[in-house]
Amino acid sequence: MTPGATIVEHLCLNCGLCCNGVIFRDVELQPGDDAARLKLLGLPVRAARPPGGPGKFTQPCAAFDGCRCGVYADRPQHCRAFECALFQAVREGRVKTTSALRLIRRTRQRADRVLHLLRALGDTEEDAALSVRFRRLSKRFQSGPPSAAAAGTFAELTLATHDLNLILSESFYPGGPDE
Repeated sequence: MTPGATIVEHLCLNCGLCCNGVIFRDVELQPGDDAARLKLLGLPVRAARPPGGPGKFTQPCAAFDGCRCGVYADRPQHCRAFECALFQAVREGRVKTTSALRLIRRTRQRADRVLHLLRALGDTEEDAALSVRFRRLSKRFQSGPPSAAAAGTFAELTLATHDLNLILSESFYPGGPDE
């Protein structure tokens, strides 16, 4: 087994943050991606804006099932090419796999906290990315005064979202981690 395959086995199959709507809100198709085939496989590919550009589909990915890709052999180019910063750091030997798995677990717990708070505030649209859901809820709270309880929960959500975004920026988005 190649080192890359081992990293995928250990990290990607325990993570899924790039597929479940935590890191990305959508995936833009690239040249060579077969939009019609992806639609047949169940991905809700939308036409591009402006017309003529590449299509895209929203996250969480419809083909993502419990940290596994249901269309792995046919996945879009963007999905094939993406390597989060943590993956790169493990591959390059800057971070140990066990440390990376702990970080993934902690990050998933933070994402779960955000999900819990979104649901507590009435946002149950599970097929939208976390960032989209948070922005939508923020607009709702800006449009009128919330109850004291809802305001407190929204404050918790704002802090939880900030904490999640910090760990994503430091360790998952390309350009981190510096360990």
